Amino acid sequence: MNEQTITLTLPEPIYQHLQKQAQITTSPLNEIVFQILSQSLSPEIEEDLPFNYRIELESMAHLSDDVLWQMAESTMNQDKVALYDTLLARHKARNLTPIGKEWLTKLREESEQLMLRKAHAYLILKSRGHQLPTLDELREQS
Repeated sequence: MNEQTITLTLPEPIYQHLQKQAQITTSPLNEIVFQILSQSLSPEIEEDLPFNYRIELESMAHLSDDVLWQMAESTMNQDKVALYDTLLARHKARNLTPIGKEWLTKLREESEQLMLRKAHAYLILKSRGHQLPTLDELREQS
């Protein structure tokens, strides 16, 4: 990884606070500043995602924490889940019509987009300092 050097002018109280943090953690000052900056940045968006996905994920950085929590905890409509399960079973039994295949593809894409949106919402919330639910807590939600 290439590194760049910058000069940063800070007000004395902020500098003193950073110095204290470095002393408490026995870490170099530049490491403390790096950690703080890293945590405050929005998560990077993968360049190989489809354009419309990238635009949606980038725009999420401007949403409130409340809206992000709603997105992160959202679930797919149960009727769509039931239809998806039925279509998938028919597909496995090689008993799916062309229209059924179209619906299966559409529902799979909706599901993938929902999971991507949820994951990104959690990433943003984590970067804002929120405690994320454990895997057990997530399992209880579903």
